Amino acid sequence: MHQLEAFTERIQSAAGSIPETVVTCFQKLAETSPSSSIMDVLRTGVSILGQLDCDNGPMALPNSGSLAREYMKAEKLLGQVPALLTTWLDCLRGNHPSPWPDKPLATALLEKLGHTEISDIAATAFNTTLILYAEHEFNASTFVARTVTSTGSDLHSGVTAAIGTLKGPLHGGANEKVLHQLMDIGVPENIEPWLTRKLNSNEVVMGFGHRVYKMGDIRADLLDRTCHQLIHSDSIYEPHHELENLAHNVEQLMLERKGLRPNLDWPAARIYHALGLPINLFTPLFVVARVSGWTAHIIEQMDENHLIRPLSKYVGPTPRTYVAIQDRR
Repeated sequence: MHQLEAFTERIQSAAGSIPETVVTCFQKLAETSPSSSIMDVLRTGVSILGQLDCDNGPMALPNSGSLAREYMKAEKLLGQVPALLTTWLDCLRGNHPSPWPDKPLATALLEKLGHTEISDIAATAFNTTLILYAEHEFNASTFVARTVTSTGSDLHSGVTAAIGTLKGPLHGGANEKVLHQLMDIGVPENIEPWLTRKLNSNEVVMGFGHRVYKMGDIRADLLDRTCHQLIHSDSIYEPHHELENLAHNVEQLMLERKGLRPNLDWPAARIYHALGLPINLFTPLFVVARVSGWTAHIIEQMDENHLIRPLSKYVGPTPRTYVAIQDRR
């Protein structure tokens, strides 16, 4: 228990001590580019933190065989990244960042985002989404983070590159699109024509199927139960009952038509919506959660490193006869 308390205190300390240089930078960006993507802001914030930390990678350390300092950097980022998110939102409102609450990370973050105290079940639901998003083997952003690290580069550069990768809509952003889809459908009688139109035009229905989980995503099953518990825990969630019924009807029809089951993004989007979070925060919250997975992979790569250098297979035109430039037409 002592180790857990000490670990929690270190993360809370990191969240509560964003450097003033970062705050100043965010304030300037909020003035000049208030419509910036939050993903770009997080990417830039992590890059600045790396520069302030003088992070030149493990090979620059006096004892390059020790990764203790890399673990410390990773721990700090667990607290700093959620604080970067709330710092940016404060700067957008023209406010100086408010103090970080002395509470568990998920509770503190949700209260900062919602500007109000939250119930235990809301905190538990939110925390569960972060845990389930935290790590998921060799996805695109994790592969990029490990590839960057394999060159001998630093931990902050690996995380910065991973955030840039997650910004891409084919990797991150699926949970945002889930909610847009449900809003687009609107009412139960629109489900069948909406889905028929999507399938006939070979469009992807976001929130279903997974490259790894061919028989269904166990994370989605776990989070679906959490979502059910949340919206039936208090009368304030009653307006979300219709959306839940709509979502479950879509699930049944997708299973009948395509044999596809929901993935993690399907219930996560509904939980974030029920908690009153705006859609443009969904993917940045994915970043907050995935920092733990990225940094774990980065440190593992550092520990026993080999350069990741995939080979390419040429599939262009067959060899052609060389023609001297003066003879070309």
